[in-house]
Amino acid sequence: MAARLVIVQAHAELDKPTPADKATVTQPVAVVSGTFVQRVNPTGSSLVVKLVGGGTVATGGVDPANAKQMLATPATPLGSGAYLVQWTTVSLDDGELARGTWTFTVAVAPSAAATTVASPSASSSASAAPSAAATAGATIAPPSTAPTPQPSAAGDTTGSGSDVVLPIIVALIVLGAGAAYLLSRRNRPTTPTPPTTPTTPT
Repeated sequence: MAARLVIVQAHAELDKPTPADKATVTQPVAVVSGTFVQRVNPTGSSLVVKLVGGGTVATGGVDPANAKQMLATPATPLGSGAYLVQWTTVSLDDGELARGTWTFTVAVAPSAAATTVASPSASSSASAAPSAAATAGATIAPPSTAPTPQPSAAGDTTGSGSDVVLPIIVALIVLGAGAAYLLSRRNRPTTPTPPTTPTTPT
């Protein structure tokens, strides 16, 4: 009679972790799960997800639809970071206790939507700063001074200088004529006035 070899697996050991052990995923993780080699007793079994260097982010237990699987669903999908999963099982087949851990990393790339929203904000801030600076500069700038007419190479003034010189020439001509008139009056001989003959009363 041939002997039959029977292999018995002790304990509800981890068979397949999701995300995989030491894996790096680029999308937020909504569910962490582990599939085990034996059925897991809900009593005394647990699945705990922790942020490395932080606290617990999710806890779970046996999947009601699959006794060989445990699930942990965080309140919000897990973002970028390093995570540690601790599992504890009590075998429903032999009642043996088992424990273990696995790790994974989430590295979410910036989305196109975030980039699109950030770009106008940055450009608006950048354009607002120069505008404000330009406005402030315009407010404190000193008033401009009208340029002073400069003499040209020929000695004449530029701009409206001719309007000032012309009245001065006219005034000099008038003064010269008046002076000549006064001199002619002074040099003219005066006619002596005949003496008055006194009248004799009759």
